[in-house]
Amino acid sequence: MMLAKPLAMIFVAYDAELLELTKRALTIYSLAFLMSGFNIFASSFFTALNDGLTSALISFGRTLMFQVGSVLLLLIFDVDGIWAAVILAEGLALILSAVCVIRNRKKYGYA
Repeated sequence: MMLAKPLAMIFVAYDAELLELTKRALTIYSLAFLMSGFNIFASSFFTALNDGLTSALISFGRTLMFQVGSVLLLLIFDVDGIWAAVILAEGLALILSAVCVIRNRKKYGYA
């Protein structure tokens, strides 16, 4: 979040209005990175366990189902809603990933 302005200035320093829009978008979008790491790990984890169905469920939910649904839902909040849709989608995918990890722990014998 602290690097939003310096990063935005690299690409859009020529336009003050676009710079502010980009800085705000990076600030909002950066919260999604906190959740995406676990979601990517969970999908990779089930791939490594040779459980392609669970891995595909997490990946499909994360990249298509939750993203598209969130964008359509939060489109009413203008540009900020579109950026916040990524956070909502990652949050829903985080819940799905956690459920899959917890539900399959006895099947695969971890934690």
